[in-house]
Amino acid sequence: MAASTSPQSHGAKTLVQVAGAIFLLAGAFSIVYMQFQTPWQKSIKAEVTNQPYARTITVNAEGKVTSRPDIATINLSVVSEGKMVKDVTKDGNEKMAKIVAAVKAQGVESKDVVTSSYNLGSQYDYGDYTVPPKFIGYRLEQGITVKIRDLDKVDDVLDQSVTAGANQVGQLVFDIDDASNLKKDARKEAFKKAKDKAQEMADAAGVRLGRVVTFNEGYDYMPMQYANFAMDRAESAPMAAQGSTIEAGSKELAVNVSVTYEIE
Repeated sequence: MAASTSPQSHGAKTLVQVAGAIFLLAGAFSIVYMQFQTPWQKSIKAEVTNQPYARTITVNAEGKVTSRPDIATINLSVVSEGKMVKDVTKDGNEKMAKIVAAVKAQGVESKDVVTSSYNLGSQYDYGDYTVPPKFIGYRLEQGITVKIRDLDKVDDVLDQSVTAGANQVGQLVFDIDDASNLKKDARKEAFKKAKDKAQEMADAAGVRLGRVVTFNEGYDYMPMQYANFAMDRAESAPMAAQGSTIEAGSKELAVNVSVTYEIE
């Protein structure tokens, strides 16, 4: 006579079979997932668990160097007015030619004389605004930018250009033609200051300063230096007669750095 199976034992057996199937499916899914996941996904765990705790200190510092300017630039312009375009342009070109010749006579090379503006426009008399404006002629303004490499010639260039007919003189700017070496010196000073500052902080905190982790250069600047020299034709004649005295002074270049060190 065959033994009978109770409903309770049959249910337990079914539950075990279902649990085993689920376990096998989960295992198979894990194997497939590991095979097809991207390299980035595979490395996540390693990156998280292997990342060391960073002990760092970041300092900022500025390096400055001062030097005497070696060039000067100035804008010279001349204004012509007349009824006809051809007359205005002829007059303006002749005046500008005289100014350029006067500048070059002081040793300024052609490459250092550049046309910076050429503006020709109509002029109108608007009266009291109760009648249409009345055309009165044309106005031409020509300008050049002159780079003076011999600073001893600045006074002479200014005086002679005004004498030659320049009736508008822009602000005189002193500058350094090639500041690359100055920037290197300023950068070295900035990094030295950064290290000294970091060492000082490490000593105060009772830790040792380690290697440089990262660094970057924030910005550098060299403020433009202007001489107070701007005039129109009415003011320029007395100045040309008595001569001008222009001092170049000095210029300062600054470089900022940020450096991160390990601390031990």
